[in-house]
Amino acid sequence: MYVLGIDGGGTKTVCVAARASGEIVGRGTGGPANYLKEGLYTAKLSLSEAVEKALDQAKGNRLSVTAVCAGLAGVGRMNDRLIMKRLFADICPNAQLILENDAFIALVGATEYAPGVIVISGTGSIALGLNEQGETARAGGWGHILGDEGSGYDIARRGLQAALRAHDGRGPDTLIRKKVMEQFYLSSVEELISLLYGEDTTPRRIAGIYPLILEAAEEGDEVATLLIEKAAAALVHAAVAVTRKLKMEDKIFPVAVSGGVFRSSAKMCSAFQRLLTKRITGARLTEPRHPPEVGALLIALKTLAKSG
Repeated sequence: MYVLGIDGGGTKTVCVAARASGEIVGRGTGGPANYLKEGLYTAKLSLSEAVEKALDQAKGNRLSVTAVCAGLAGVGRMNDRLIMKRLFADICPNAQLILENDAFIALVGATEYAPGVIVISGTGSIALGLNEQGETARAGGWGHILGDEGSGYDIARRGLQAALRAHDGRGPDTLIRKKVMEQFYLSSVEELISLLYGEDTTPRRIAGIYPLILEAAEEGDEVATLLIEKAAAALVHAAVAVTRKLKMEDKIFPVAVSGGVFRSSAKMCSAFQRLLTKRITGARLTEPRHPPEVGALLIALKTLAKSG
């Protein structure tokens, strides 16, 4: 019998398979699993692929899965939960299903249920915390239209805006303009507009431009450096909001960071740590103890132990 922990993100899906003892015996990956952005067909395909790969490695099958915890965006809404339950009924028909917000599984993985805060910045962004009373609070995570400040998408969008302002003469010149044009083999800004306003352009595709802004910042570009600094400030602001909601201002607690934006940039991590310590004296920046998919596994194992 197997227990699964799944992190279904906006860029990729990761699944770990474990025995009831907690021993991890398989790991698999798939594509993006946020059906609100990618569509239900793509989400199901990604989740199925990750589960199949993990179980193949574990030498198990879908019918042998007793419990699954999946961390997914948007599952706080009842309609979305029902859609995901029907989807998982096909993927793991015999399993007890636990649906959690993708940020919560990252928090559990980071602190193993100890009080603390996690700040995630990937395609999107969110901050989530847990206090000694077991209460949780969040800030951000409202999607690319209304939020996601400090995310890869947000940084990339602002970088593109800066490149266009430079082209118009409304703002300072920046290496971002040159790097974007070279990346997509473009000869004019008009071609860039046609590319980005196409029907197949997704937040994930825009977020993929973030590394170019990071490159420009590493090369000393002032506009790009300011964008990284502003993104770090926005993420710290979210962490501060969570800390206040949970009344943890006078506590000492870990703050873990997760997501591709942090993983790919020492400059972002440095700016975040510097600004964090100025705003929250008790915050201690730490590495997550486990990745989000293991956090999901811990939740599944805990739920299974309670029900057993």
